[in-house]
Amino acid sequence: MKDIQETLLGIAYVVQIARAGSFRAAMRETGTGFKTLQDRVLALEKKIGLIIFHRTPDGVVLTREGQRVVEEAQRIDEAVSRIIRLGKSLSNETEGEVLISTTEGLGTFWVSPQMHFFSKLHPKISIRLHPSMSIINMRRFETDLALQVIEPVTPEIKRVRVGRLHLMLAASPSYIAKHGEPKSIADLKSHKFVFHTNPQFSDRHRIEQAVGSKLEQSQFAVMQNSSAHYMMLLQGFGIGFIPSYGFAIGVQLSPINVPVNYALDIWLCFHEDARSIPRIAAVIDWMSEVFDPRLFPWFRREFVYPDDFGKLTESNDIKEIMQSVSLSG
Repeated sequence: MKDIQETLLGIAYVVQIARAGSFRAAMRETGTGFKTLQDRVLALEKKIGLIIFHRTPDGVVLTREGQRVVEEAQRIDEAVSRIIRLGKSLSNETEGEVLISTTEGLGTFWVSPQMHFFSKLHPKISIRLHPSMSIINMRRFETDLALQVIEPVTPEIKRVRVGRLHLMLAASPSYIAKHGEPKSIADLKSHKFVFHTNPQFSDRHRIEQAVGSKLEQSQFAVMQNSSAHYMMLLQGFGIGFIPSYGFAIGVQLSPINVPVNYALDIWLCFHEDARSIPRIAAVIDWMSEVFDPRLFPWFRREFVYPDDFGKLTESNDIKEIMQSVSLSG
């Protein structure tokens, strides 16, 4: 059984690499490390006694034998996907578990605090949240829904732009008291920074592009985890980008009024058959509400400065939601 599972996984990776055109592109699309991809492909080549790919500086090229292998592998991969879809579609009740993979910050600080509202409406549906910055391979049904800030490229994966994530500079009051607050882009050159980097985005180059020069190693720290990134800022290590909604939920940081903000679209991704499964359809509808820019101005397409949040969120319903997601309790 284990041998069959490893072979099927190797087949899935071969299809992904062939479709992406290179190991590097397949790594980005699947969130899988290079060594894992390479080991699986080498194991499959050894098992069948054929070379599937020629490695070149520009990517990979299928051998003549590899073309035949990929054609058959695609049929197998599609058959596995159909079997999985069949199993999911047989559950027609509005109950059961729904797995949502989401970026760590949105999952931890925005989505999870609101899950009790969904539970009141659908007590028989259990949501399992998987906050991670890895790129989920939805074609392999690793999750029911994915919330990410890069648009998927697989045609059969449906995607809905549910909002926009605006990132702006901020620092702790203690850092500003010690180092002063930058008033212009030129002032940034003398400050320290905390950067967030992950498979979906990286913000270091945005500062370097703004100031027009590379930063010294002593000027920055790099975090791969949203919680660690926030804690480093809170402890006064430096200045960093945070989502503007952070000020709506009460982050203990001060905004930096320097115009180097940037935005990322928030994509809700699901398989084309997902809406035929009642429990997943219910969560899809709820996720759209969670990021409704008409209710939550920090998710609008245009940037809204945090000072303007209050006058745009006056209803009692919104106030109840904001109390539930507030970091200050």
